[in-house]
Amino acid sequence: MSLKAYILINTRIGKTADVVDMLKQMPEVTHLDVIMGPYDIIAQVETESHDSLSKMVMKKLQTIDAIQHTMTCTVVSMDDIV
Repeated sequence: MSLKAYILINTRIGKTADVVDMLKQMPEVTHLDVIMGPYDIIAQVETESHDSLSKMVMKKLQTIDAIQHTMTCTVVSMDDIV
């Protein structure tokens, strides 16, 4: 089963379009939206595990110079809780 997460991304001024182009090349990214507010982009991603999600965020996203800050929100399955 795959792990789904939403990653909120804050970019440097004027670099949002460049970051979107880079994110579109990542196979883990399943959907992107440019948003207004404290964050510039919300990316939906799917990975195999928490470990692979962590590696993707730290080794791919956080190494992009135009990205200033990320916040990762993993999706919780209510079937596992109820």
